[in-house]
Amino acid sequence: MKAAYITHYGQEQLTLGQLPKPSVTQPRQVLVRVLKASVNPVDLKIQAGKLRPLLKLPMPLILGNDYVGIVEAIGPAVTNFKVGQKVLGRISKQSIGTFCDYLVDQEANLALLPPNLDLKQAAALPLVGLTVYQALFDKMQAKRGQSILIHAGAGAVGSILVQLAKMLGLTVITTASQRNHAWLTTLGADQVIDYRHSDFTKVCPPVDYVFDTIGKETLLQSFEVVKPGGKVVSVAGLPDAKFAKAYGLNLIWQGLFKLASHKITRASHKADAEYEFLFMRPNGLQLQRLAELVVTGRLQVRVAKEYPFEEIQAACDYVATGHADGKVIIKLTD
Repeated sequence: MKAAYITHYGQEQLTLGQLPKPSVTQPRQVLVRVLKASVNPVDLKIQAGKLRPLLKLPMPLILGNDYVGIVEAIGPAVTNFKVGQKVLGRISKQSIGTFCDYLVDQEANLALLPPNLDLKQAAALPLVGLTVYQALFDKMQAKRGQSILIHAGAGAVGSILVQLAKMLGLTVITTASQRNHAWLTTLGADQVIDYRHSDFTKVCPPVDYVFDTIGKETLLQSFEVVKPGGKVVSVAGLPDAKFAKAYGLNLIWQGLFKLASHKITRASHKADAEYEFLFMRPNGLQLQRLAELVVTGRLQVRVAKEYPFEEIQAACDYVATGHADGKVIIKLTD
């Protein structure tokens, strides 16, 4: 099968070639023929080797994390899917690879493609949608009447969070360049801060939650606007010792993450607020709920561009610029 992969971490250009087609080897596995996949910043982090402490992945390593496709075969214990059905999913973290013709995933990671859901939107949804869902409901446990600051609200993750937070009844504040202010207002943002001309710490009122997609100084400054007892959730900051322990890392890694994240820990203690590093996990049931929101028009998924498989390197390069207004899709087959 055709695939886009790397043979070592730090490889700058993806290799396009042929690799063996996978097969179902476990009772609850599903073989999927991939129709479309999407490119995410995490794919580039994996390629660079930045997630080696968290992911033990073999080489050659096919990149890609979310997909839409057609079920080709199922294990004997699979009950929720049939051969020929269209599905979408966020592939298991320990066996990633969606930039290819075929993949094998666990049944629990898949959702059935709702009728009339556009394939590009379906391919764009899993990773960003699940990230938002788990931030809002699992990490924050947000409730109606509370408030949230969302950094980079015009991004693929931020724009979905703006919508879900507003559905939940939160006051939504976000940061974005001026050209996206009107669009974010239509999505439900109550206040949009132009990060190029305003210091969010000076104009954002105290909030119950902050969602960070930027990290570094932006993350540290976020504790200046969160209320005592509030929470800052980040997908771009450093994991801390609490996360490392929950993730099952050994004491050495727990100590290293504790040391590396000491500035974040200090800022959270000073603000009397919690810090949560979010490393999203696949979840087919949550994804099914999100897909239904998209197909009924309650949730918009912004797609920037679609590239043919042969131009996947150009797609990755575009994502690397950080200027994509929405998700970047790879077309594997018709």
